[in-house]
Amino acid sequence: MKGDMMKQTFDQDNSGEPRFVCDDHMGKLARYLRVAGYDAVFDSAMDNNRLIQISLDEKRYILTRDRRLVERRLVRYCLLLKSDRWQDQIKTVAEHFGLVFSKSRMFTRCLEDNTPTVRVAKEDVRGRLWPYTYVHHDEFRMCPACHRIYWAGSHVAAMYTRFEEAGIPVVD
Repeated sequence: MKGDMMKQTFDQDNSGEPRFVCDDHMGKLARYLRVAGYDAVFDSAMDNNRLIQISLDEKRYILTRDRRLVERRLVRYCLLLKSDRWQDQIKTVAEHFGLVFSKSRMFTRCLEDNTPTVRVAKEDVRGRLWPYTYVHHDEFRMCPACHRIYWAGSHVAAMYTRFEEAGIPVVD
């Protein structure tokens, strides 16, 4: 397994996809998993006990570089990552779990709080965006929890490029 370690597996949620909880050093990995549309809980203030509890209660895989955490008795669902580079980490996670990075699912989770975003009508976001953004874009998504608005600006193409440069193909 290229040096990573998996302690145990379990049935995922009803979607058939793995869900993750990232330790306090995996913020960038969590953010990129969210960009790709995957459920990745992260809180930099979360201690290891809370991390383990979330993993057990919500059937989430712990993503960590902390070997001591992996050795704890209650840790059952865990992937130990070797690299400290997000590019290597996400590639390892993608290969290990068979994740597919598709344009249709990218940017479907809030990057800040992990909530699935919902499509909103253009008129519903009028007055909440810069005029240029409102005029030049027609499709918008919003986080129902924090009300952040997302649209396919130039940052989306840049993100596809980042994934491709990390060795993660983004498919249509």
